[in-house]
Amino acid sequence: MSQGNVAIESIGSVISAAFDVLTEANPDDPETLERAHSAGYALVKFVNLAVSLSSDGTQVNLDGDGAAMGSAEDIEVAGNQLLRATTGLVADLETAGCLEELKQLRHAVAGLAVSIARLGARLESLEPVANAFAALARETHEPERLATLGYLMDEVLTAFTPGVESGIESAESSRLMHNELNSVAIRSHDSELMECAFDRMAEHMPADLPAFLREAVVEMERADHPEDVKAVVRVYHERHIPPATR
Repeated sequence: MSQGNVAIESIGSVISAAFDVLTEANPDDPETLERAHSAGYALVKFVNLAVSLSSDGTQVNLDGDGAAMGSAEDIEVAGNQLLRATTGLVADLETAGCLEELKQLRHAVAGLAVSIARLGARLESLEPVANAFAALARETHEPERLATLGYLMDEVLTAFTPGVESGIESAESSRLMHNELNSVAIRSHDSELMECAFDRMAEHMPADLPAFLREAVVEMERADHPEDVKAVVRVYHERHIPPATR
């Protein structure tokens, strides 16, 4: 079994365990049981499809009749269905005060989003993905690990295409994800990642970039950042903020 398959199955185990915790805590709640059943179905479907695909979306496993078991399109449907199910799960764990399970679930949600992207599928929503990555960013302090996290976030944003039902909450999640990527990029001291993050926001959320850059310039003066990091911030500050409004 490939490392990718092992990772996907590990993600599935964490999500499944989180549902078990909730159903054990609320055994007589029909809504909890219904959500767990629905999410469990989505989880099994996604894992079965995901492990049958190689990382580039090419079919690698066949069923007993030699027929293809799934495709990137199937992954897209199952993956987004599972992400929607974990949105409610995160909220339920927060309400129940299951903090350790919540922490593990956020890691799994971020991993799920990366897996979907690497299997060539689209992400229709960044809920609860943006909050998961924001939590991971708060836990991460070493520049190299921050850079790795930032490039994973960039992969997820590349795969994000809002679905027809996306609304205000999805837009807010997208805004959070872009802002978190910018912050992670600066903290990583990775100039290439910074340029990638700033260019992405300039393309997808141009109205938000000036405020971020103004704050970043102040941060450059307040904190001890390397000169090349300060230089990237200055270049983008001058490029995207008119002199009269600096």
